[in-house]
Amino acid sequence: MDAGLAGKVAFVTGASGGIGAELTRAFVAEGTKVCACARRAVPASDQVLPVTADVRRPAELEAAMAAAVATWGRVDVCVVNAGVWPEAPLPLHELPEARVREVIEVNLLGAMWTARAFFAALARTGPRADGHGASLCFIGSTAGRFGEAGHAEYAATKAALRGLTLTLKNEIVALDPWARVNLVEPGWTLRVAPQGAAWFTRDEG
Repeated sequence: MDAGLAGKVAFVTGASGGIGAELTRAFVAEGTKVCACARRAVPASDQVLPVTADVRRPAELEAAMAAAVATWGRVDVCVVNAGVWPEAPLPLHELPEARVREVIEVNLLGAMWTARAFFAALARTGPRADGHGASLCFIGSTAGRFGEAGHAEYAATKAALRGLTLTLKNEIVALDPWARVNLVEPGWTLRVAPQGAAWFTRDEG
């Protein structure tokens, strides 16, 4: 399938595993250059620029986005994928404060900081001359739409992305009149280990 992504530049957070690693492979297969942003190392190639950043730290995201622009001139697509999902189910009244704060810091504030860095880069480079609009895509979750018992903190952060999407779709067009903002809400994903073991998870990357 030709998605019209050949020659474009994508920025993907949480690119070292799970959904993020698969997104990176899919972009590369389409001929897209990818800035693979993660806290763990990602292999480099002619099409993949690995950058290390913690999405909880805005300055690190800004530096990562600047590296992509310095290497390839601009960023056309930003996929906000980095997220955490603590496996142990706990009811709200038993959730440790540290766990709640970590999930909010990564899943919600990390998403905002990533979008902020992308918007700032788009403001500097401007829209593409060919009219192919910029794209910001948040990786949400079915938990944000239907809830998930034992994971109130995760569900709350993913639900919040819907409000962020509805807001930013009205802001991005001031930077690029052809641009768009989308939210996808995957359910459980199948993870397969090199040894052949498989399990379902909500691992974004």
